[in-house]
Amino acid sequence: MTTFTRVGDSGSLAGAATDIAIEELGFYSLTAVKTGSGILKLINWGTGGPASVSRTGDSDDQAGEVSGIAVTRNRNLTVTAVRDGSSDLLLISWNDSTGSGNIARLHDTHGQAGEASLIAIKPGPSKTAADLITAVRTGAGNLKLISWQLDGSTGKITRLGDSGDQAGEVGLIALSLQDNFMVTAVRTGSGNLKLISWGVAEDGKSITRLGDSGSQAGAVSEIAMAGMVTAVRAGNGKLKLISWSLSPDGTQIHRLNDSDDQAGAATCICLSRFSATRYVAAVRAGNGSLKLIAFDIDPVSGAVSRTGDSDDLAGAVSEVSLATPESNNMTTAVRAGNGSLKLITWRMKD
Repeated sequence: MTTFTRVGDSGSLAGAATDIAIEELGFYSLTAVKTGSGILKLINWGTGGPASVSRTGDSDDQAGEVSGIAVTRNRNLTVTAVRDGSSDLLLISWNDSTGSGNIARLHDTHGQAGEASLIAIKPGPSKTAADLITAVRTGAGNLKLISWQLDGSTGKITRLGDSGDQAGEVGLIALSLQDNFMVTAVRTGSGNLKLISWGVAEDGKSITRLGDSGSQAGAVSEIAMAGMVTAVRAGNGKLKLISWSLSPDGTQIHRLNDSDDQAGAATCICLSRFSATRYVAAVRAGNGSLKLIAFDIDPVSGAVSRTGDSDDLAGAVSEVSLATPESNNMTTAVRAGNGSLKLITWRMKD
């Protein structure tokens, strides 16, 4: 049986926030949020110790209006991908002081991308020149992947290429790096879950659609993804984890197994991978409270087993994000019942 212990939280160290994203920085965590005044702010937090969470620095007013936020790290820099005040995709690189101090804005991609929403970002495949991959819904409503190169010394970000018109209408997007391929999990125009695999050229200048999951999954209204596991809000409103396999050449995606009725109603779903077999979903449960749920997934059959949850150790939330600072420890960043940003640290034990 897996148990969760609540270790500490940030109390009243942050104000109103929405569009919350969190990234791991070792014994630190970084949040990127839309503040109460509508602007992007990054905040560094000390989250690796046994005591309460400490705020160690922030980006102050170095960024403007946003309406969607995703965040990742590569080449020892943090990169935010946002929908800016003009509704365009904007990537911004930051020196995050490895969580220990204030945060400096380096460069951005102003003018290199057009209208976008439903933004996701991940590091690109290691064997390519693409340091970053974004997956977005374009102004026309279609899925597009864009590859970017990041200069680790200066933070300059250069657009390399994109997937063009190889995908259609989407209503939700999650993005994962699996082996040397990118995989998107989307809600199609018909409302169903579909996974699509993508190959990125060695020079990063082209992105090719390789295969998809076809009609192996049904209706969903939320999607999160870690590796080849999706966590969705199924058509019945309940949390469901689905395990998938990707063929060595990236052209075949097969559904392996799922969690069936092992979880109840859930929204605000996010998912993190802790080991080859352990995954944790952080959700807003049916009663409106934060809940963490551990699942073990067999690496061969894909069988999904619920092993435990956090019970009633946290209160009401309206947004949830999850990071894994170190093995068996984790940090949730939530929009609490009063509308403010709160970080809560957890320890998981079998």
